[in-house]
Amino acid sequence: MKELILMTIAIVFSLSSQSAELIKDKSYRARTSLEVYIDPSKKPKEVLKVGYQSKFVVLNNTDKNKYAIKFMNIYKYAKLLPVDKQKDDDFIELKVSQVIKGDIYYLSRAPVDGVPIENRVQQSFGGLVSGPLIVPFKYRLDDKSISGDATIGYYAGWGVETNFFDISDKYVTFTPFLSAGLTQVSVLSEAADGTSKTDSKSGFTWATGILIKNWDSVNIGIVYGQDRIGDQNWQHEGEGWFSISVGWEM
Repeated sequence: MKELILMTIAIVFSLSSQSAELIKDKSYRARTSLEVYIDPSKKPKEVLKVGYQSKFVVLNNTDKNKYAIKFMNIYKYAKLLPVDKQKDDDFIELKVSQVIKGDIYYLSRAPVDGVPIENRVQQSFGGLVSGPLIVPFKYRLDDKSISGDATIGYYAGWGVETNFFDISDKYVTFTPFLSAGLTQVSVLSEAADGTSKTDSKSGFTWATGILIKNWDSVNIGIVYGQDRIGDQNWQHEGEGWFSISVGWEM
């Protein structure tokens, strides 16, 4: 089971490391102010700005020089005040963007100050999401014990983004989810000579919980579930447990 968990982690991270470009039909939020333009053939380009946390969806990523995008939320961008108007604690002003929600714009793939555009945005995980789910341990409610019976499964849920009613300038994604998968459990039984022995058996696990988006595409959450191996004599058959879970967006 440990080897399977390690293999799953390796596969997930290898997949995430290969996704260098922005993905078609996926949503993203700006980590900095961004510059976009309307007509890719017009010289010079008419550049428009949007602010940090503006949200857009990628319409096309086949062009090697630019992405075609459409904005869903637009925030003001910061502009430096003239030197004679700057103060110690006030040296920028927020400007309203001329970008219109729903219109098509183009985002250059060229790095800005050496930073690739893909590093200046982060994927937005609102809406339907799914991916692998790993439960590394379980706190069993029937006997208040902690077991290392790990579970690997697949989850599906609905992500909800919030900045807590504009209290924060950063968005957090909460994802209620359902999950099912296989588990490997230790079952204590009595041998023919009267001694106790421990067998490893496979079983089925269902779980529900909530994930909180953390670093990159990793989610940390709290999960409640039950294990079943088809043996009514097993003390944990159908009994509940809690755990901390780790999930990846795919």
